[in-house]
Amino acid sequence: IVYAGLGMPVNNYNKYAIRSSGDTSMMKYSDVRGMLQDIIDVTGLQTDINLKEADVLNIQASISHRKRYISYNPTYIASLNKMTRNKWAVMTLLAHEVGHHLNGHTIRKGGSTPELELEADEFAGFILQKLGATLQESQNVMHYISIAKESRTHPAKNSRLRAIEKGWNK
Repeated sequence: IVYAGLGMPVNNYNKYAIRSSGDTSMMKYSDVRGMLQDIIDVTGLQTDINLKEADVLNIQASISHRKRYISYNPTYIASLNKMTRNKWAVMTLLAHEVGHHLNGHTIRKGGSTPELELEADEFAGFILQKLGATLQESQNVMHYISIAKESRTHPAKNSRLRAIEKGWNK
């Protein structure tokens, strides 16, 4: 089953500094791995989520051979990072995918639904607030990746923004 996507002080996150706009290199795997670990640490849980670069459209949570994965396209992540010029977009997507795992979405049959995506968005908002992101920083990625109208698998942008806000305010 695959689900596609997407408090510590802020100054503790300078280790994921965004590269200059002239730098076309990818985010390092270790940067993305560190972000994922920061998200997991905020939950207070011991989790077994494995991160892997993969030939996927963007980023997704899945289970394979009884192991949890977050697979991501490094080109997609680097492009998003470059467009948004801050780490919070990638952090939001990673937290969203962790939300799919921790909410049990990846053990259900049927794939993505708007309802499940909103649950993962709410979780991401909650985590981003704990990591020190502003509400606007937590929501920013949706201005780049979401659509105006709901689809069969994903909610409309305004619904996603509200879900992130709801989680952020918890």
